[in-house]
Amino acid sequence: MTCQVLPAAVACVLAALATACSGGSPSATSTPSPSDTATFAPATATQFPTFTPTPALGAGTEIVVGGDLRVRGEPSTSSPPLRTLKDMTPVQIDAAVQGENVLVGAQTWVPVAPDWTRTWFRLTDGTFVYSAFVFIQQPGEESPLADAKGQEKWVDVNVTTQTATAMIGVRPVYIAPVSTGAPDFPSPLGSHRIEKDGRLAVERMTASQAGYSPDQAKYDVERVLFTQYYDRGGDALHLNYWRPKEVFGRTATSHGCVGMQLHDAQWFWLFGAPDMRVEIHA
Repeated sequence: MTCQVLPAAVACVLAALATACSGGSPSATSTPSPSDTATFAPATATQFPTFTPTPALGAGTEIVVGGDLRVRGEPSTSSPPLRTLKDMTPVQIDAAVQGENVLVGAQTWVPVAPDWTRTWFRLTDGTFVYSAFVFIQQPGEESPLADAKGQEKWVDVNVTTQTATAMIGVRPVYIAPVSTGAPDFPSPLGSHRIEKDGRLAVERMTASQAGYSPDQAKYDVERVLFTQYYDRGGDALHLNYWRPKEVFGRTATSHGCVGMQLHDAQWFWLFGAPDMRVEIHA
């Protein structure tokens, strides 16, 4: 295990937290959660409550994202949990360490394993949490929980520029480089909405779930995070950890989804909600 102390509230860690579609669809498949035990069936209003978007997060704020999170004595899921932090709980990070690669796990097919997939955060009390489930608000960045003041919060996806833009009314508040559907599996153009049961913090995506036959597509991806389905065809906004960071904002590589890097996927997860509009266009 190697350790790097975080100066200036994790600035050096944030540089490493970059890299993140295979299509999928909500299912009752049992998959690891931030607490490693929950089974994620299609989401319900009680499973993923909508949080009041105030107060907005300040720069450097560090909070749990994606559900309740287990705290461990070592940077590994084999270390017995010591306690559980509720979703949205503020944390205080002392250092970033290299530990178990929870996302990739035993998946030998993953062509790229970004450094951040092995990163855990040591908290100021000496315990550890997996970094993918901690959101850190960046300096100069608008909070995903900012009060929309009655205006519509929605997402604009441009498949030409390979970007996703979070909008409040007519104002863009956050732009992320993404990787949308490849030519053989284009992202569906038009107006969509996040499905009522379509927000899954952790899930397993397979080609069969998306309705593909084996001769059309073959994939089986474990622990896909921060998924927000915007149609029943298995297309979603979500983290993509198996593509190199160079494709985001440049190359369409997915099976129709809008793949994002870690911080961006976390940001859009906090910004999003069931029934949020998603406009996809060229």
